[in-house]
Amino acid sequence: MNRTSLFAAILLLICSVSLHAQTGSAGLSFLKTGVGARSFGMGEASVASAADPSSVYYNPAALTLVNAPQILLMHQAWIQDAHTEFIGATTSAGALHLGLGVVSAAVDDIEVRTVPGEAQSTFSSRNASIGLSAAVDLSSELSVGATGKMLYEKIFVDEATGFAVDLGGIYRFDSSLTFGASLSNLGSMNELRNEASTLPTIFRAGGSYRTPLQAIDAMLTTSADIVSVGSEGKTHLHLGAEAEYRRLFALRAGYQSGYDSRSIALGFGLRQGMLRFDYAFVPFSRDLGSTHTLALLFSFE
Repeated sequence: MNRTSLFAAILLLICSVSLHAQTGSAGLSFLKTGVGARSFGMGEASVASAADPSSVYYNPAALTLVNAPQILLMHQAWIQDAHTEFIGATTSAGALHLGLGVVSAAVDDIEVRTVPGEAQSTFSSRNASIGLSAAVDLSSELSVGATGKMLYEKIFVDEATGFAVDLGGIYRFDSSLTFGASLSNLGSMNELRNEASTLPTIFRAGGSYRTPLQAIDAMLTTSADIVSVGSEGKTHLHLGAEAEYRRLFALRAGYQSGYDSRSIALGFGLRQGMLRFDYAFVPFSRDLGSTHTLALLFSFE
């Protein structure tokens, strides 16, 4: 079996598992919201281009695209007063590429009422994920990776824990063209009071292409992903583009199809030495507001 056939076999396996995933209503929606301001600014078309600690969320095999140890810190002001924090880190140990990702999502000040009238008190809904990822190069073209993560959810006084696994593959056709695929959130939760939440199984497949813009001394990255969430029975197209000038300044734009209240995304990045600052803006329709994502990336090259 040649390397291309091996990658095709891995992709077929991921697709097969995805097709057999449960398609009922899923909980833990924070597992679908993504991480990283660069990824959000590019419409989350990231399965083949997440060359930073956000790879632990989108595709663990993309850890092999990270060239140096990195730390990523993210804060996101989500719609309806929800907020998400992410801490990610990558390193390597010999031939093994390692990643850590911690996600915390919460909605604060939810009002409690048992009778009509003024709220009697408030509470917070909280969810968290702690994941450890590992990836390895099977050849100069093909990489595979996996993530194991502990999950936690709390609503009012009820709590539940669980465990999930993510799988991914990366195929580099050359230095410019990369293809990736991943399957996320294979696992289960304990019961929250009387019923266990079903995890949102997500299948992603797509490509990324990098080409120099020599006239302006910049690098253009374009990405396209097909994203399917099993619990929703829908398939989405994510498109993204980034133009980075001399590794100093980047402009980003993205588009997502098939969602009820969002479609476009915009963002930018500033780099100085080992530090990169990223911002992303995603507007929502139906009076839901907009999301703002801020991130700092530290690269220890």
